[in-house]
Amino acid sequence: MRRDELRKLAEQEAALQAKAVELHESAEKEQRNLSGEEQESFEKILHDIDDVRERRTRGEKLFAAQREVDQTLTTPIEKRIGDGGDAPNSFMEHRQRQLGTPQQDLPEFRAAFWQYLGVNSVSDLDVEEHRALSKGTASAGGYLVPTAFYDQIIRALRDLGSVSALANEITTDSGETIQLPANTAHGSAVWLAESAAFTPSDETFAQLTLGAYKASTKVIVSEELLQDSAFDLEAFLITEFGERLGVLENTAFIKGDGTGKPQGLLASNILSNLGADVTAAVGNSTTFNYTALVTAIFSLPRQYRANASFIVSDQAARNLYLMVDGQSRPLWSVNVAGTGPDTFLGYPIYTDPDMPPAGAGNISMVFGDWRRAYTVRRVRGFGVQRQNELHSDNGQVGFRAYERLDGRVVLAGAGIGVKHSAT
Repeated sequence: MRRDELRKLAEQEAALQAKAVELHESAEKEQRNLSGEEQESFEKILHDIDDVRERRTRGEKLFAAQREVDQTLTTPIEKRIGDGGDAPNSFMEHRQRQLGTPQQDLPEFRAAFWQYLGVNSVSDLDVEEHRALSKGTASAGGYLVPTAFYDQIIRALRDLGSVSALANEITTDSGETIQLPANTAHGSAVWLAESAAFTPSDETFAQLTLGAYKASTKVIVSEELLQDSAFDLEAFLITEFGERLGVLENTAFIKGDGTGKPQGLLASNILSNLGADVTAAVGNSTTFNYTALVTAIFSLPRQYRANASFIVSDQAARNLYLMVDGQSRPLWSVNVAGTGPDTFLGYPIYTDPDMPPAGAGNISMVFGDWRRAYTVRRVRGFGVQRQNELHSDNGQVGFRAYERLDGRVVLAGAGIGVKHSAT
């Protein structure tokens, strides 16, 4: 049974109690007994009170039992029974057990959050709902969304850009600046004679900084839609937030300047932030020929080619799609099963709307192992704030949403830019 249903039963019981007291006090003021009709009403009220109280008591027991079940499901078994035998299978699982269930995933918060999105006014929330939401207040205002809702938004925004889906992604619990070690050069191993001394061969590391820039958006919904039970508010917000933030973030992941936003793979249309920019030979000013493409592939160090993929502009993709070999067979291989990306010259290929168009001197293609070359940092939690008064004159409600993240090239040598020739 839900908290609001229990509250209604309690209010109903209080109203009946007030009626019984009113009948009793009315007779006492006149110093008389209840009349036959009053006595009949009084007995009926007492009977109704007992009935409502029994229903409320039963509901409270069910509510308490459900909370115990929820607590059991969200608590690792070794914490409940003191058994250390249920060891975590990974470091991530260990961290999850240490952190416990996020506040925004507790049943009380989830129930209050969905109520918060759909109420006519925030004042319509009861005391318990306000208290539950206050525990999940995000640092920039608003409330954190439940994890399942957040995951759907992230999935939607990843569908709109190549880099977010291909890059290495880390999630932190807070938004302070972090230092990320980058292994830029490796040591070597040698054969060693018996009893010979070991000679160290050092690794080379660099420290890279990842911040937490705020990406934000706002959706306005009419009051009529919010009151219409046929309107799927959750699906609407997932689509709108995911698409808007996906477009914003992907542009930064491709060409962001790193000021107030992530750093992109490219510094400009003609210069990348990657390890090298390979310029095609003369005659490749608007398209790439086969020789230029093979040259570019083998310009990427061998250790990164095994997991490499192409990211190209839509115009460049069209040109590649039309390329054929000497027997008129296309070099672009369509994944007819739909289980993964298409391939070009044996490598996965992705189109991206923010890549520069094919043109003289432009980088319309990048090639690399993106999980090693680029890292996206997201701060755990996605904030949503409901705005009632701001749009009330128009009969509308606003929903302001934001996410904190950063991204940058962390291993430049794992990717290359492929540039068109000037002529």
